[in-house]
Amino acid sequence: MENPQGQIQSLDRAFTLIEIIAKANEPLSLKTITELSDLPKPTVYRILSSLEAWGYVEQDNQNGCYKLGTKFLLLGTKVQESIEIKQIARPYLKELNNETNETIFLGVLDKGRGLYIDKLDSTHSVRLVSSIGSRNYLHSTSLGKSLMSGLSNEAILKIMDEQGMPALTDNTITDKEVLLHQIELVREKGFALDNVENEEGVRCIAAPLKDHKGRVIAAVSISGPVQRITDEALETKLKPALLKTVAKISQALGYNKL
Repeated sequence: MENPQGQIQSLDRAFTLIEIIAKANEPLSLKTITELSDLPKPTVYRILSSLEAWGYVEQDNQNGCYKLGTKFLLLGTKVQESIEIKQIARPYLKELNNETNETIFLGVLDKGRGLYIDKLDSTHSVRLVSSIGSRNYLHSTSLGKSLMSGLSNEAILKIMDEQGMPALTDNTITDKEVLLHQIELVREKGFALDNVENEEGVRCIAAPLKDHKGRVIAAVSISGPVQRITDEALETKLKPALLKTVAKISQALGYNKL
């Protein structure tokens, strides 16, 4: 087994080969890549074979030369989608932040977790520590439940099997059937709650965003301490403001429920 340093070296070498291929104006032969990388030919061949198996590199059947694979196109599309969602949603999130004076998160589904791609802080002295780029479990957050509302139950259970359902607080849902029931309620009502399920003393409400095809592609949440996110605040102020905001953003993304 390779030591950690060896693993880092293998990763560095793989990225070196990717950049060599990416900068070329045409597919490159194994010999050329070996010369440009200054690595042993067997090492280069082994790394290229792994990259090809993962779809990051493709080899021409005619001349055996290498070029970047379509996997990069897929990843680039994902990144572009997140950037576009953030740009479109930002003005509406600012309005929601001003109206509620609570912390607003925008998140997307990423590798079985909820990835925060934008955050607007509350002006209150008590602020939440989660930041842009952080990833949370789906089962314990309102944002995660909202994101899962666009998935099939089979897909949800697969994610739970892969990621686990740890109890982060005494209120965290750790039963799959209970979680599926809650997500069904999200589909019916259009919003999800986190009743101190992910972090002690913090309560959240979230709702899914939909694109022009009606797919759930992101979610928006309002988070704050339990002292402020009361049942009354949720019902009279936060939920109406949130649902109004996600409707506007979804419409801007091309969604039309009629």
